[in-house]
Amino acid sequence: MPRARSISCLTVVAGALAASACEQNVHLGDIGDGGASLLWTATFEPGDLSEWLADGKGGTYVENVTVFPMVTTDVAHRGHYAGVATITPPLTGEPSINYLFREQPSPREAYYSAWYFIPASVTVRSWLSLSHFRCSHTGDGNDLFPIWDVNLIPRPDGSLIAHLYNYVLVQNFEQFIPVPVPLGRWVQFEVLFRKAADTTGHIEVWQDGIPIIDVPYAITAETDWVQWDAGGSSTDLGLSAPAVIYMDDAAISLARVGPG
Repeated sequence: MPRARSISCLTVVAGALAASACEQNVHLGDIGDGGASLLWTATFEPGDLSEWLADGKGGTYVENVTVFPMVTTDVAHRGHYAGVATITPPLTGEPSINYLFREQPSPREAYYSAWYFIPASVTVRSWLSLSHFRCSHTGDGNDLFPIWDVNLIPRPDGSLIAHLYNYVLVQNFEQFIPVPVPLGRWVQFEVLFRKAADTTGHIEVWQDGIPIIDVPYAITAETDWVQWDAGGSSTDLGLSAPAVIYMDDAAISLARVGPG
């Protein structure tokens, strides 16, 4: 993945369907929170990926992987289950991409959030993407292309810092006052995404409730059709074996969810 010059910026339930012994339990996530702000959530607590997949408005986006996204009990933010994305060491120099995605709900402006757990054994040599946005040139879900990425980039001291990368402009937006990303514990990233093909767009990133990157007056999407991907992607994690990235408690909301 090319990286251009850096630009610094800162602003500083479960509704599972009742199932009898002969029915399949299909969970589509929690829709609505009484305040009409929470549009969709996924906790993985059904023990499968039905919250992401069962309504046909989500799926998996994978390339150069040996294991698709799945559910695990190895570690969880809350409850017993979490999602896990396995990143395969590259053999061709192309990125290993392993995301779950949602195409709906997709209002003009929304907050996209998820919790991530990166094991201490993971070494990021160049970049690690956790939250990814794609757009459709044709506006109908065809001819997809990447537009924005929340990436973790290593610093000289070995710590990881979140950056916001724009594929169209080929620009990397950094933090003025870097907030390190912890390994071996859960961290939440939340992204405000306002769609706009002109400079009325806006994208902002929070880490554990702290505003870290703000890009106002931005062209954020070529068309109204936008897909949100959550999981992991990288070209080099410094490993000879697959690495796993855990995620949990994802949400799409009209108001900030926050770490609380």
